Amino acid sequence: MDIAVFALAAQASRLGTGRPITAPRRIFFVVDRRVIVDEAHARAGCMATKLAQAKAGILKDVADDLRRIAHGAATGFDDKAAPLAVHVLRGGMYRSEAWLRSPLQPAVVASTVDQIGSRLLFRAYGRGFGTWPICAALAANDSLVLLDEAHCAQPFLQTLQAVRRYREWADDPLRRCFHPVVMSATPPAGADDVFRDTSAEGRDPSHLLGRRQLASKPAQLRLVSSPKDQDAPDPFAAELMQSALNLLGDGRQAVVVFVNRVATARETYRLLRENEDIDAVLLTGRMRPVDKDATIGKLRALHLHSASSADRRLAKPAVVVATQTLEVGADLDFDGLVTECASLDALRQRFGRLNRTGRAVDACAKILIRGDQAKPARGDEDPVYGKALAETWQWLNKRKSKDGNVDFGIVPLERMLADEDSLDQLNAPSNDALVMLPAHVDCWAQTAPKPRPTPDVAHFLHGPRESVPDVLVCWRADVDIESLTLCPPSTSETLPVPIGLFKRWLAGKDAGDLGADVEGVSVEEPNSDPDAAQDVNRRIIRWRGNRTDADEDITADPNAIRPGDIVVIPCSHPGDPRDLGDLPQEASDR
Repeated sequence: MDIAVFALAAQASRLGTGRPITAPRRIFFVVDRRVIVDEAHARAGCMATKLAQAKAGILKDVADDLRRIAHGAATGFDDKAAPLAVHVLRGGMYRSEAWLRSPLQPAVVASTVDQIGSRLLFRAYGRGFGTWPICAALAANDSLVLLDEAHCAQPFLQTLQAVRRYREWADDPLRRCFHPVVMSATPPAGADDVFRDTSAEGRDPSHLLGRRQLASKPAQLRLVSSPKDQDAPDPFAAELMQSALNLLGDGRQAVVVFVNRVATARETYRLLRENEDIDAVLLTGRMRPVDKDATIGKLRALHLHSASSADRRLAKPAVVVATQTLEVGADLDFDGLVTECASLDALRQRFGRLNRTGRAVDACAKILIRGDQAKPARGDEDPVYGKALAETWQWLNKRKSKDGNVDFGIVPLERMLADEDSLDQLNAPSNDALVMLPAHVDCWAQTAPKPRPTPDVAHFLHGPRESVPDVLVCWRADVDIESLTLCPPSTSETLPVPIGLFKRWLAGKDAGDLGADVEGVSVEEPNSDPDAAQDVNRRIIRWRGNRTDADEDITADPNAIRPGDIVVIPCSHPGDPRDLGDLPQEASDR
């Protein structure tokens, strides 16, 4: 983002000369992890603040150049205007569409795939059809799309490439750039024009980059037997907890535990909380933005970010339990790591949080797997990682050293992978997007009225698999139509919940969250029983703004819930809110 902003400012001298500005004015940072979207937004906001407050030097020069570009003239710009606008699109509800106000304003927009993808394809989620063409025009022109962790968003990358091709079909193209950029430590198959560091810095132990890449990250492999009695408690969470506690000590103060399922994360966290000698933190994608912000603030206070890891002095050890929401992009640095076995590409991402800066610490890790995952029954593939989970486990066992360890350091792992002809069987399966035909584009471009039928853009964002739609849940003490009209639900207080999970919760059934924290991954949704939802105490409100009709939208029927609904629940509701998401204990008690 920093490079893109600087490159744009460097072309301000072209204003008034007849030479076009070829650097993009809008920089979209896109990643399919909500936590990372907010981290990118915070990073861009810090940059924008420093530019706006600059009084002299190179920062002031860059800020003034950006103001000239926003004004569209070489002279006469407003010295008080914001040089760089920063916006965020995430979580099914938009926070702001202020980025639409001016096509000239330099801007950084942090977004999930769903939010920017739907806008790019003329079907902006959460917006009326009147703004669809504007969103598409500004997303597809004068824009740079930084697709972070692109291996997690292969279908959307294919869609971006198709859009890029179709932009050249015009008889008189706009000549405004549209450039997708892949960012990933594990580039997807077929990626070309890959940047490679050809310097010797990565092999120099005295250089910052060398310390990071040469750092050793030995991992022990451990098979956890599955209980023979299906009704017996699963010992896996207890093994994860004990493995994390065993890593503490010998200079290791902070340990992260990665798991593949939300339910496993919650149980592991519950067990860790019983130990008063450690600070236990839970971070999943099932959190309201306001709670997630508080959790990230706690991680900063514990000096778990890489910028402060060298000076880390904790009052008591810290253990962070996380799902896939932390495995990519998060700038956190831990001394120890425990992870549930996953595909090789996912494990490589997770190990990026272990001794991230190459500190002089005895960094250790453990990889655990359940017996039924190591040798799954025929056809019993993992819903997230497919056959790659068991294949990766077998591959690791073949390459472990005499002491039983596998070194996941960057350089040692690259040496192991150099002998592999293909890693396809070890990486998580990735869907392909539907082939985008000219007829699709013609149909999407018609927005008023929208043609019926019209192609579902979700298949071009996550591939042609059954997606997991969300409902957005908000808890309120003052639940009535009048108060909601005066103070509608806001993004920060709403929790995205898979619709099947919410229906079971509303019906009073077991709402155990067996899903993963990977967007677009389908899970089997049990049928809800309408007869189980007749208790008047279970009523909720489907909030639809000024269109709310009390008779229609106050309901206790799970089958009345639709994807994308904003659901308002009274705090006195008999259901346990912690079945839907990970809320602070004090909020749940209220």
